[in-house]
Amino acid sequence: MVVASNAAKVCAMEGRRQYHSRVREASAQRTRELIRDAATALFIRDGYVSATVKQIAASAGVADRTVFTAFPGGKLEIFEAALAAALDAEEVPLGAPNLASDPDDVRRIVSQIVAQGIGLLESAGALMMVAVESSGADADMRRLSEESSDQSAVNAMSIAEGLSEHGLLRPEISLMKAAGILAAFVSPQLHQQLRRVSGWDVDAYRGWLEFNIRQNLMY
Repeated sequence: MVVASNAAKVCAMEGRRQYHSRVREASAQRTRELIRDAATALFIRDGYVSATVKQIAASAGVADRTVFTAFPGGKLEIFEAALAAALDAEEVPLGAPNLASDPDDVRRIVSQIVAQGIGLLESAGALMMVAVESSGADADMRRLSEESSDQSAVNAMSIAEGLSEHGLLRPEISLMKAAGILAAFVSPQLHQQLRRVSGWDVDAYRGWLEFNIRQNLMY
């Protein structure tokens, strides 16, 4: 009976430890998200270089040391976490549509391409522009900006190759030119100009992209 009783106590203590561990983990995650979201607003408003850890802490309502506990890598780690969260927020997969030369199908395909680009830019475009605009003053932002540009070029080429393979590109448009046009149309720079600076609503922006991709690349 004593042995059984002791075993029960051990199990109960272990259960409490696991519970408290989960509570601490959840609290730490909430703190990370609070800091990340406060930093995101500051990065977008003031730029990466101007935003400081002290400002981030004050905006999040935590101590400076709490920021470094949550993000040992400091401001760069916070920015990378913010960008990763934004990129994951509105993922719109292209999938593998059954491409054809029918005009209605072409419109559907272009709509898919544009939807993917808009989903990404609406959630992450502002932070992507922070990296672009800070790239001249900060080596880490320059690296992130270049990585983003390289990935955009790869994605654009993949789409251009798919259109070409199914006979949807105009014959005078080379793959390199098509990829360049696609990358330019669905870029954070153009998104910021039309959506943020010029104040277009998302439907007008979407319609303009769809029209111009068809006009510049397809039959």
